[in-house]
Amino acid sequence: MNYGRKKASQKQKKITSKSTMQGKRVGVRLFKAFLLCLVVIAVAGVVGAGVFAKRIIDNAPEVTPESVKPQGYATSVYADDGTTQIQELVTSGSNRVYKTIDEIPKDLQHAFVAIEDERFYDHNGIDLQGIARAAVVGLTSGNFSEGASTLTQQLIKNNVFPEF
Repeated sequence: MNYGRKKASQKQKKITSKSTMQGKRVGVRLFKAFLLCLVVIAVAGVVGAGVFAKRIIDNAPEVTPESVKPQGYATSVYADDGTTQIQELVTSGSNRVYKTIDEIPKDLQHAFVAIEDERFYDHNGIDLQGIARAAVVGLTSGNFSEGASTLTQQLIKNNVFPEF
């Protein structure tokens, strides 16, 4: 390579020439236009998601203590071997008595929470960590049987949206 004064001068003129500078300006303008399009698409996506969420919330049924209280009780009776179902009691009040939370022992409450939703006291009804864990397990194993719903989600699903 020749780095003499003449070649360096020619290289500098080429770099700072009008056509090179216009080419750079066009490239910068295209890059700015691309970034602007990305920002517009992102804003539209956020607005669309917000409108979608607002419509879902507006169309959701009103949740009251009475609507989440279990209405139909069912009990399955199994034989001594534990595999053969003898009878299913499905009528309201069959072998079941409704109890308030104050009537259930604290140890039983904590045992139930520990088994069903161990982070119950750490989230606000939706456990994103549990959902992510279940998604990873489902994608890696191909079996989407891993539970990701919280107690709150199960209550709403079973009592407010029983058809799902």
